Amino acid sequence: MKTTEFLSARKSETLALIETVNNEFDILDEKLFNTTAGPKRWSVAECFQHLNITLKIYVPQLVFAVQNKHQFKGQKVNFKPGFIGKLAVNSTAPKENNEIPRKMKTFKILKPEEMEYSKREVLDIFLSFQQDIITTIEGADNMSLEKPKIVTAVGSILKLGFGDALHFMIAHNQRHVLQAQNVLKIIK
Repeated sequence: MKTTEFLSARKSETLALIETVNNEFDILDEKLFNTTAGPKRWSVAECFQHLNITLKIYVPQLVFAVQNKHQFKGQKVNFKPGFIGKLAVNSTAPKENNEIPRKMKTFKILKPEEMEYSKREVLDIFLSFQQDIITTIEGADNMSLEKPKIVTAVGSILKLGFGDALHFMIAHNQRHVLQAQNVLKIIK
């Protein structure tokens, strides 16, 4: 895939997430936002809080890479994901039929606390991260998508190239926004 098409697709996906949040979740009252779909299941609030915890790991690193893109010159015409990046995206991204591929255990450090969350605060943080992602995508022109290495939530033992980390992070966002949509179908 051409690098420009790759970046454009990621931007479109992020804009779609923003639209979904504004149209489907911003209208919820606090009670519905914090209602779980059952025992050992997350509420809409917890889905978004988990994303906020995860985004706090990835977004600052992506922003830093773009701010220092002079160190990562040499954008290739075509973007080819790495083996681990491709595996991470494929195991995380929702399928074309809007099905979540498989259940995954969440690392303890990424689990949201079981508590009542402020809808406005949680969604504002999420939407702010989405704006940062769009700015990062727009700033990634003429920059290598392979050279900057992004430390994953697993820790420095596993790093992804900039493009792979960006794609994985957006796929992860899509997965948990879909999860939140599924929660709404159950509790409404």
